[in-house]
Amino acid sequence: MMETIALKWFEAFNEHNLDKLLALYHEDAIHYSPKLRIRKPETNGFVAGKAALREWWQDVF
Repeated sequence: MMETIALKWFEAFNEHNLDKLLALYHEDAIHYSPKLRIRKPETNGFVAGKAALREWWQDVF
């Protein structure tokens, strides 16, 4: 199961398909990224919730 989710995640991310990517997350998901910590130090590398994830990945893409 985890392998399937990982493959779906990589596929959606590589396609830059935010809706497909966010569909893999719960509304209250918490995400950590070392890149986020560098680019937006005030976050300490964390974003919480799909809206914040969408904003972060739009910036990354």
